Amino acid sequence: MSWNPDQPDRRKNRSNVPSEAVKKQLEAIAQDGRLKAALLADEDGLTVVNIESDHDTESFAALAGFLWNTSKEIESVAGLTKIDQLTLTDPEGDTIICRFFELLGQPVVLGVIAADGDDSRRPFTDRAIAGIKRIFAQAQEDAQQGDV
Repeated sequence: MSWNPDQPDRRKNRSNVPSEAVKKQLEAIAQDGRLKAALLADEDGLTVVNIESDHDTESFAALAGFLWNTSKEIESVAGLTKIDQLTLTDPEGDTIICRFFELLGQPVVLGVIAADGDDSRRPFTDRAIAGIKRIFAQAQEDAQQGDV
């Protein structure tokens, strides 16, 4: 959709310079989504555009590139057609989300760090981990008692 001078733009803060426009877009989603960091990186982990953050954005961009390469390995090993996102969550709920897509024919990664990310699947994985630990603890106890 092209710009129409007769129709007001919904964006209040815009730029005609692509890198600045992307930065403003990232700043807007970071504010709206309460994100700790947001950046666009290339497949090699080099920063294309980033916003101000308390996080080391160069390292985060490198991680984003690493996760892009990891997604390609996962596709190959698992026989998946295309992975478009990898998500990593720490026990406190902070979440790294990397979305993979092409921009001008080049693979790029949108990386964000969300505070208190979507933890809706966490109870299920917590329960599975607890069950696995319990199973192995019982197996170890049985082996020590000679019940195996």
